[in-house]
Amino acid sequence: MSEGNTQSTPDLENKLQGYIFGTACADALGRPVEHLTLEQIKEKYGEDGILEIPPESPWTDDTQLMLVLARGLLNGAELELPGLMDKIAEELVLWLDEPDLGAGATTRGAALNLKDGIPWSRSGINSKTCGSLMRVGILGFIFSNDPEKLIKAASISGRITHSHPTADAASVAGAYAVKLALDGMVPEDMFQPLLRVTEGISEEFTEALKGSYELAHSNLSDEEALQKIGQGWYADETFALAYFCILRYPDDYKKAVQTAVNITGDSDSVGSVAGGILGARLGIKAVPSSWVESLKEKEKLEGMIKLLLEKHFQVSGMN
Repeated sequence: MSEGNTQSTPDLENKLQGYIFGTACADALGRPVEHLTLEQIKEKYGEDGILEIPPESPWTDDTQLMLVLARGLLNGAELELPGLMDKIAEELVLWLDEPDLGAGATTRGAALNLKDGIPWSRSGINSKTCGSLMRVGILGFIFSNDPEKLIKAASISGRITHSHPTADAASVAGAYAVKLALDGMVPEDMFQPLLRVTEGISEEFTEALKGSYELAHSNLSDEEALQKIGQGWYADETFALAYFCILRYPDDYKKAVQTAVNITGDSDSVGSVAGGILGARLGIKAVPSSWVESLKEKEKLEGMIKLLLEKHFQVSGMN
């Protein structure tokens, strides 16, 4: 199953930059408030919460692990899936030597399993936390013209660390939502395709996705609705919270991300998932330039753009 590429290189580069920087900026905005309650956030930053990224802001393990996955793709996206998973597993082992930016116990434990020689098909831990979801969006870019491989790669690469069905469904949704965003689909129209590609994987995820959609169309305030969805530590809630924010603010990257991080819960992960999807749809100009300039190591992200574009076209040319 393949689809021809219909986007020009400049347009695709603009959207890739939107995804990469949209993810990292949202991650950096959420980082200082991740372990605070909403009440504590308001007490520290004012009634509207945290709204801007201070200079020299680092990102967290969310962006770090997206880059780990990106390197695996650069080394093997053109391979059949078992070969690609070998490359991703190698990068996860190498990641253990990188600075600890707050990675969860599940991802670290699975990477240690890989380091100990356990094959990637059995390295995953039965956890439904959001560590696999938060990194998979880049698959939506690389395989945007091959939805069948995209869905399989999102599922299998997610299960290298998180083998729980709820995490599996969220990984598929997270990657596929970026593909839909790159295609120009508005968040409202993503609902049915996301239900379709995750059908039968996890009833828990399906219910969370439906609940998010219904709450976004309710009369509840953002704050009231987000509290009903959850705190985002588990993958179904993480995606549901992010999807709610982009449904409410489909054309406003900044407002969607600000809404996503000002919660009691996993602010940086919810923010980065929402920011990556909207950044991919709206392009780099939607991401505040002041936020991009405030990222501590933005040159690392910039250095990936050309390489990922080349890999995307290499993979697309093989379809």
